[in-house]
Amino acid sequence: MSRPLALILAAVLAATAGPAFAEKSAQATKVLPFLDKFLKVPAAERSRLKLTYAVRHDGQMLPNLKATLVERGGARTPLPVDGEGYFERLPTLAQLEGDPAIVFDVPVGWKMGSMMTFGTQLKPAQDYDARELAATVTEANTVIGKAAGVAAFMAPKMTGVVFPKAESGMIAFADGHSAPLPKVNEFPYFRPADHQGAVRVKLTRTPTKVAFYDGKK
Repeated sequence: MSRPLALILAAVLAATAGPAFAEKSAQATKVLPFLDKFLKVPAAERSRLKLTYAVRHDGQMLPNLKATLVERGGARTPLPVDGEGYFERLPTLAQLEGDPAIVFDVPVGWKMGSMMTFGTQLKPAQDYDARELAATVTEANTVIGKAAGVAAFMAPKMTGVVFPKAESGMIAFADGHSAPLPKVNEFPYFRPADHQGAVRVKLTRTPTKVAFYDGKK
């Protein structure tokens, strides 16, 4: 191969190659805020709840991101990220108390941020026990209060649950009457305080998830 052609080929390869990658490290409690406080609440008292986390770049999710928990003693634990960009595994409380770091394989110079979702363990369905929905809301506020400690007055208060993509639904009451579920942003939601005596919540379509609602109406 002649020298000019070799130089041209090298330039083309450099232009088409992906960005250079490097390990980017951050304190685990900063990447996963509130997780340590959540895990300090006894498991039996938060069984209806879950925390999920994702790392984002320029507002975009990062599916299948390579992340590793690195403890002070050098132990390394993979933290898989799924195809949507959420961590499939999170550190334990014992690991977090050792002040570990999370190392990411990302392009050099990338700025990243994390996103936390406080959610329910309820599975998508079309029929729910209204009392279980109410218990989930109560548990959420109790856990938030315990985890937030002296800052509890600043924490959000969950008032109900919302059913994304469920279209519509009805509430069945113990006395036999029923009422339509109200909607917010086209999604039906259920606020226990507004529907005393409710026994079932029935949806016309299975929601994508059951999320918390903190609205006043």
